[in-house]
Amino acid sequence: MKTSKWMTSLLAAAAVSLNAPGAGAQVQGVTDTEVVLGSHLDLSGPINSWGLPIKNGLEMAVEEINAAGGIHGRKVRLIVEDSGYDPKKAVLVTQKMLAQDRIFAMVAAMGSPTAAATMPLVLKAGLPHLFPITPAELFFDPFHKLKFALFSPYYDDIRTGVKYLVQTRGKKKVGILYQDDEFGANILKGVKDQLAAMNLPLVSTTSYKRGATDFSSQIARLKSDGVDLVALGTIIRETVGAMGAARQAGWDVDFLISQAAYAPEVPMLGKQVVEGLYGSGQTPIPDAATASAEVAAWMKSYEARFGKPANVQAVVGYVVMQTVALGLKNAGRDLSADSMVAGLERIRNHRNMFGTAPLSFSAADHLATRQVFMARVQNGKWTRLTDFMTYR
Repeated sequence: MKTSKWMTSLLAAAAVSLNAPGAGAQVQGVTDTEVVLGSHLDLSGPINSWGLPIKNGLEMAVEEINAAGGIHGRKVRLIVEDSGYDPKKAVLVTQKMLAQDRIFAMVAAMGSPTAAATMPLVLKAGLPHLFPITPAELFFDPFHKLKFALFSPYYDDIRTGVKYLVQTRGKKKVGILYQDDEFGANILKGVKDQLAAMNLPLVSTTSYKRGATDFSSQIARLKSDGVDLVALGTIIRETVGAMGAARQAGWDVDFLISQAAYAPEVPMLGKQVVEGLYGSGQTPIPDAATASAEVAAWMKSYEARFGKPANVQAVVGYVVMQTVALGLKNAGRDLSADSMVAGLERIRNHRNMFGTAPLSFSAADHLATRQVFMARVQNGKWTRLTDFMTYR
């Protein structure tokens, strides 16, 4: 497998201390030749359109790391379990990874409700909980030395989106349709707080249970309340379903999603139904027609490896493992939870080839960024509208 220039540079630097003393078997998941990482993703449930390519991106990065000799002489062994986006199943597979696989750290735990159910187990074991695939605030706040988050919070990005549309599109009657769980609660709070900051009311509020497919009653309520912007606390299929219900009701209203639905599958599945949808993103969706030479080469390598075109979800998985690798490199040969934390806290204004928002950590702040850009579905694809921005 061809290794990206960024990964080649990182691994070359990490190889210089092969003969330094190792942490050995005293640290869980670490030997002289291997570091074991665990992850749980939705590979079979309602958001497996995120989980499957994220797994591919993680594994592609691991393969590159190991092909180049590992980090400080250690190969990375990644164990991925299927949560099915079910908190109970996520707990079971996490217990297995902690007790049987003896992982060193949990990386890319996927989904707000599932990662929320498993993070306490990881922290209780004294292990790093790194870069869950969710921008929910609880994964960095309250602060814990072992918690690191990579994504601008749902709270921040929905506030940024609401502010942008109120200021640039004159929206004044905002309503919300949200998933009735931890994820949706983050979206609801962000919308409420941003409207309050702008002295605007939340005109209509309605929710749905995870896994719902019929949104006709919720859409009827929002329409009846005279909403001119619907903020959605939805993921991919629910976004298409909600907008489809609105179009069937003859309601041509604007919709706004968080980065949870900023994915190419939304226009692919929704087609004309989702035309005009607004959203925010932290990582641009890769496009072979406009990609840099390095990203184009990466996309070609990804498609050759997995038989499918690379998407933003795959990029997310790859970037997560890139950032873990940078932390491992900075931690040095004497690897422990404490040295890994210190290694991650040394990352400052890190940029990658994909154009993701700059990533930084410190001893006081384990959230990588609060920046997103605004985008809109136009002519069947996401089109970027702005540079990186925040509501602050």
